[in-house]
Amino acid sequence: MKESNENGGELPANALDRKVSLTGYTNVVLDHSKPDRLDEDRDKLRDGKLPINKVGFFSYVFLTWFSPLIWRMYRNRHEPVAEKDIWQCSSADGVMKNAERMERLWTEEVERSGEKKASVGEIHSDENAGNSCAAEHQCTFHFPVITYLESVSTDLTYGIGLTVAMFGCEIIRALSFSNVFVFGAQTGARFRSGYMGIMYKKLLKLRTVKGKTSSEIINVFSVDSYRVYIASSVCVFLLSVPIYALIGTVYCYYLIGYWCFVSIGTFAVCYLGQMVLTRLMETLRRSSSQFTDTRVRRMGEILNSIKFIKMYAWEKPFNDAIQEVRSCEQTYVLYSALVSAITGSIIPVTPTIASVVTITVYTAVGNDLSASTAFAVIGTMNFLRIIVALLPFSLRAYGEAKVSFNRLEKLLLMDEYSTPSSDTYDKTNSLEMKAASFMLQTKGHLAVDGNVAYVAQQAWIFNASLKENILFGREFDEQKYRKAIQCCGLEPDLELLKDGDETEIGERGANLSGGQKQRVNLARAVYSDSDIYFLDDPLSALDVRVGKLIFHECIKSQLARKTVILVTHQLQYLKDCDEVVVMEGGDIAEKGQHIELINNGGLYTDMFRIFDSTSMSPRKAIGLGDGEPAPSKKEPLKERSVKTENGTAAPPLSKSNGILKKKKGKGKLVLAEEAGIGEIGFSTYHSYIKAAGGWLTTVAVILMYFITSGSLTFTDWWLSEWIDSLGKQEANSSTLQNESIPNTTYAAPSDVNNTLTIAAEGGISYDTYFIVYISSLAMILVTLLVNGFSHAKASINAVNRLHNLCLDRVMKAPMSFFDSTPTGRILNRFSKDLDEGDVFLPQVTNSLLRILSLTLVSIALSAYITPWILIGVVPVVIVFYIMKQISTVTIRQLKRLENITRSPLISHVNTTSQGLTTIVGYEQQERFYERCSNFGDVASLTVFLFDVSMRWIGLRLDLVAGIMTVSCSLIFVLTKGLISPAAAGLVLGLCGRFLVRLMNEAEARFTSIERLQEYKTNLISEPQDEKKVVPPTWPENGGLTFQGVVMRYRPEMDPVLRKVSFNIHPREKIGVVGRTGAGKSSLAACLFRLVEISEGAITIDGEDISLLSLKTLRSKVSTITQDPVLFSGSVRYNIDPFSQFNDDIIWEALQKVHMKEKIEQFDDSLEVVVDENGENFSVGERQLLCLARAVIRKSKILLLDEATANIDTSTDAMIQQTIRNCFAKCTVITIAHRLNTVLHSDRIIVLDAGQVMEIGTPQDLLSNPHSFFNGMIAAQTVKTPSP
Repeated sequence: MKESNENGGELPANALDRKVSLTGYTNVVLDHSKPDRLDEDRDKLRDGKLPINKVGFFSYVFLTWFSPLIWRMYRNRHEPVAEKDIWQCSSADGVMKNAERMERLWTEEVERSGEKKASVGEIHSDENAGNSCAAEHQCTFHFPVITYLESVSTDLTYGIGLTVAMFGCEIIRALSFSNVFVFGAQTGARFRSGYMGIMYKKLLKLRTVKGKTSSEIINVFSVDSYRVYIASSVCVFLLSVPIYALIGTVYCYYLIGYWCFVSIGTFAVCYLGQMVLTRLMETLRRSSSQFTDTRVRRMGEILNSIKFIKMYAWEKPFNDAIQEVRSCEQTYVLYSALVSAITGSIIPVTPTIASVVTITVYTAVGNDLSASTAFAVIGTMNFLRIIVALLPFSLRAYGEAKVSFNRLEKLLLMDEYSTPSSDTYDKTNSLEMKAASFMLQTKGHLAVDGNVAYVAQQAWIFNASLKENILFGREFDEQKYRKAIQCCGLEPDLELLKDGDETEIGERGANLSGGQKQRVNLARAVYSDSDIYFLDDPLSALDVRVGKLIFHECIKSQLARKTVILVTHQLQYLKDCDEVVVMEGGDIAEKGQHIELINNGGLYTDMFRIFDSTSMSPRKAIGLGDGEPAPSKKEPLKERSVKTENGTAAPPLSKSNGILKKKKGKGKLVLAEEAGIGEIGFSTYHSYIKAAGGWLTTVAVILMYFITSGSLTFTDWWLSEWIDSLGKQEANSSTLQNESIPNTTYAAPSDVNNTLTIAAEGGISYDTYFIVYISSLAMILVTLLVNGFSHAKASINAVNRLHNLCLDRVMKAPMSFFDSTPTGRILNRFSKDLDEGDVFLPQVTNSLLRILSLTLVSIALSAYITPWILIGVVPVVIVFYIMKQISTVTIRQLKRLENITRSPLISHVNTTSQGLTTIVGYEQQERFYERCSNFGDVASLTVFLFDVSMRWIGLRLDLVAGIMTVSCSLIFVLTKGLISPAAAGLVLGLCGRFLVRLMNEAEARFTSIERLQEYKTNLISEPQDEKKVVPPTWPENGGLTFQGVVMRYRPEMDPVLRKVSFNIHPREKIGVVGRTGAGKSSLAACLFRLVEISEGAITIDGEDISLLSLKTLRSKVSTITQDPVLFSGSVRYNIDPFSQFNDDIIWEALQKVHMKEKIEQFDDSLEVVVDENGENFSVGERQLLCLARAVIRKSKILLLDEATANIDTSTDAMIQQTIRNCFAKCTVITIAHRLNTVLHSDRIIVLDAGQVMEIGTPQDLLSNPHSFFNGMIAAQTVKTPSP
């Protein structure tokens, strides 16, 4: 297949032979639902790769290879942009290749410099120095044109020739600038890809990923990677600085001799000032990034524990905690913006200061200075402005990137897991990697011969289909898959899931019950067909009947020929194990067979004595199997329709090769994030303006820009009038230099030399010119500083208020939002989108307002000086408008696409952090790295395409502006003698070309505000109204009633609870049991109004809870969940986040839950730090701290949702005793799989299929051999021989 150039012709193999490493040619993935879409582009974009490296020279230089994408997006501007609409990333620019190179360079850097001195910044510098083989070359013919106008020559051909030469120089300048920018952007995209790739590789090797580390890693992929990209993009401009300095110095020396070093010295002083400010900004950036990490970490904590936070009505304290961190972060962001404003103020006045100092010193010593020489010196100073403009900007970008480099260096040097060294070890797997590799092994030897499967105590489920969660990257084997499904008891669940095993599972298994998640986790291990199975208490989340099935059908039967290490607190299964190892305090206390250990009368015997004391013996039903209740006459057990916890319906089934498949269900759980369509709505701008302080504040800020621009323009006009008054002493006078940076030129007065003390024709003296000019210079400095401060303050306030409003909406969102929205998608808005608003949007809006005001004022002044210029302005404005309308669609949509392509990347990184042990345990690092590479490739490509789109329109605008400049020059040449050379120089200097580009970029940057605005306005909130106010002492008794309650998780779903009715008396202790998916946790969701019921009513002490505010309801009911929830902070903060209680009350609560002695061991006492998720406490200790949290609240109703499922029997007994003592006068509802836990309850409620099957005392239920509860007890009973 031959390749095509931009004109459809075939490209020769050597069409583009350059010493630059660029990308390959790609095709857009077309929307086949519209066959006529882009047919003309199909033959041009054949292999789906970015076409930059396979186009002809002129296509590359003029960026015409990008034009098809511009026209494509413009034609389809009313459709949302998607990943399929852009090119694919080539391997040369992808994550894998660049990460491999960066990893090699990092290894060499560590070997060369050592770990302590190794620097990612050195790698960055070396890479950019090697890749940046081009520099910007600008040339201008403005000076010869003005010289011709000052001369007495009447050669019109010569003047026109100079104008043509000027046009040629404008083209060269525009093309060189554009290509250097694109080249730098591609270099940055490559380094960004390598930066993300090496970080993800390191993530897969870390021993552990705690809260702080996890937030830092997320920031690496969301914020830091973009800063690295920016730093790499602008580094190529640093190469142009020495060229500018050399040219400026030589030319200035030619004009005034060694006095030129006065100018260079002035520039050096200003540059040093810029360097100091740049270092200060780097320090501020480092400080703000620390608060950013903390904020993102806490935000991740909140999102992962949002259900618990809502159940405790803790939205406000956590909202306040985030805002407190944000306030500290905002302080440093504001300081950084103010320093940036000061830096920006130095740039435009530096040439003026240098000119004033140089000309003053030069003439003070008696040198004669003509007007032409003065113009030349002033023009040279403006030419050198690039040094104080590009250099500080580049250094500032690099300084901010250094913070990112330091973060990466710290992460790259973290401890990794290691593989064992053993003669018997012949595979990359080891037990150490699965169990001990994530902890530091201090001594001893650990080795294993065979593959190991690891099942964690807390099941890790990722967002994919149920089938993908089980296969986990392995090839599909129908027989193995069916066996795994059967032995793990998942067949009934597949019958209920709307799409069978193709049903999409939400992040962290959001639409599965705890038991279902654990069985999927176990099925994953079974399907892996490993040699050794390390099962960390997988039966704790299962009801006794399912647990018994799993133990016998899976562990004892399916894994009969495997080595199985089962860690469990379910003592009833130990009698069927080949060997039992009893652990205590990290040591092996006993080891042997069950009967042998029972007869020893040691710790094992004591454990069973406690277990037996909390158990009751069931009555057997004649003819029934162990643990199965008698079928009801009305409804046979096998035909019962058991609903899952997420309330999915059971559509018709079909079987294919024995595996359950479903007909098409009701849609995806997690919907894809779509980009916006059309222009940014007025509501977004209005919201931003309102958050900034309102329209009055905005108008005041804009007015300051016009005042500043007026000062700048007046200074230039006054200068031209002054110089024009000096007389035309030489025909070859130099003129102004037109820079690519949009600013007018500045000049200082000459000095008191007799040559320049001639009074103006109007009688204005030199002193007047001098005083007015110096005063206007001072005015410029003042207005620039005031302008910078007011804009920075308004911009930061706007983003901060939008952040607070979005945070408030997220905290009030219903649980359905969090179940269907990946955490990474939410974190994306609170990390990168917020960073856009903090840093990049203020920079763009500042430039836009400055140039908009300057352009309007300049056009007015130019029209006053040269009315003929309006002839050229009108068509240029029309052309600019047309080009803006075409280009802004692509720029805006690419920015939107960039915003949404970050979300899958961040979600993938977040998922990897949570499931690191499982990923490593199943040797899936390569597959997850490949997925990360795919996400990273798309994210980097969209960033690169966005910047190329900016340059595409920028190049064309430069060319149009060049035509405008040439038109002005031609008018001056043809009307020579009618317009003074000084006025001509002023007009040529005022021809701006950046306004449209900045308008496009500003609109594109506002897409981040649009995304924050989307959460602020469109996010559904939980009901916040309060229809009835209850006394502060409510509830006084704790009576609870369910009356015909029907509950659906979503309106289109079938009910999860169906006509549930029961009455709980005050201070009654109720146990709730049932098989996995019976609806037990749905009762808790109804009680806390996490989901609003469809029918019926729930009352507490006679008050309908649907009429109460959520805060009132949830603050009066306490809960302890199966997975203990602790947050990073102190013990005090975890128990009392509102700071409502004194130390004595907190210590009393800790004593009641048997944790006082533990906490007193720490020097910091109640202020001892709790790691994220309480990682520095055992599971039992975490649960006891959660119990202390409930004790201190003194609620009348306490709900225990599998609170003791993951702890040992003795701790369970201790917790139950604490509950009986501390909550004797409270209503306690205990949801449990471990039936021992509910045997001492006053009554027990048995649920099945969302219905109440039976209610009664434990004794009554056990006395009925046909009861559900009796069968469940039979499945758990262990006959323990007497020692």
